Amino acid sequence: MKKFWAIITIFLAGLSTAAGGAGLYTGWREVFGIHFMADNGWRMSVGLMPAESGSSTPSVALSLDAVFASGLAYAGDAEMPTLDYYAGAGVTASLLKLSPELNGHAMLGLEAFFPQVDNVGFFGELQLGQRFLFSPFATSPYVGFRLGLTLH
Repeated sequence: MKKFWAIITIFLAGLSTAAGGAGLYTGWREVFGIHFMADNGWRMSVGLMPAESGSSTPSVALSLDAVFASGLAYAGDAEMPTLDYYAGAGVTASLLKLSPELNGHAMLGLEAFFPQVDNVGFFGELQLGQRFLFSPFATSPYVGFRLGLTLH
């Protein structure tokens, strides 16, 4: 298992230098995921969702998000973290489900940078939007959140 995490760490570190950043996250609706960020505010994510009742196959969620606003929320010092905020919108498609879905969402997040590891951001994000289920067709409100880290 240590070898697996070492490979993931090296992989993400390499991608974070090639792109604007890369990281890992957990949350609801996706329980584990990897995201890649561009310097211009775009973010692509691939995550795993738990299996639905009646299915043993977990779902894969593909997300594309755009950050429209970001800035400094709190300037830290040698002992306190710096907090940045960001806001944007995105779309997520959930595949391999008994009932495939698509959701559009707005997102609002905070990212903390600690002085000891200033190139690693720890973030929390809230997503609110609308879900569209396709089998049978239905809509419902969407609420999601993410907690994770990003190597910048």
